[in-house]
Amino acid sequence: MKTDVLLLYMCVFVCGLCECKTFTRCSLATELIKTKLIEKTFLGNWVCLIEKESNRDTKAYIETASGKKYYGLYQIPNRWCREGKKGGDCNIKCELLLDDDIRDDTECAVNIFHKEGFKYWPKWTTRCKNDNFITTEIYKCPDLSTRSEDLLRSESLRRRRKQARVGMKLVTSPKTYFVDHVLRGQAIAAS
Repeated sequence: MKTDVLLLYMCVFVCGLCECKTFTRCSLATELIKTKLIEKTFLGNWVCLIEKESNRDTKAYIETASGKKYYGLYQIPNRWCREGKKGGDCNIKCELLLDDDIRDDTECAVNIFHKEGFKYWPKWTTRCKNDNFITTEIYKCPDLSTRSEDLLRSESLRRRRKQARVGMKLVTSPKTYFVDHVLRGQAIAAS
């Protein structure tokens, strides 16, 4: 009985030390942008990948019957990390993939992405590829500043160009342009 109570207290204590977090879709997108490690073009793909792999839970951990272990938001296999010390292809401790600091997890995931692409994660291939639902949803997040000044400037420029084209004739050759604009302009000026 004493050991059961002691075990229970130890579990509660250890769980209290664990800084783990389950993100909302919007808070995850915001945190990913803050890391400055991923391109905003792929933000929807990353959020979908994390959602399908770990349900946006930083402490997600799976151990298969064959002994393979998967850690954290991205469910990174133990090939990319080492237990108890830095190592693996990402040179990181596996335990660091289970805390609420997503920067190191994202660095490792981006490393995997650059070597293997999104296809490395089977759930991305089956559940995220060609699915724009999550991308559409994250751009509705009120606290997400994905529309940078550059994007706003490019949209403004696009709108001005479109307005400038209204009423423009298609110029097929320099001769046509010369006849339509230069000669006609001289004739109007002479009148």
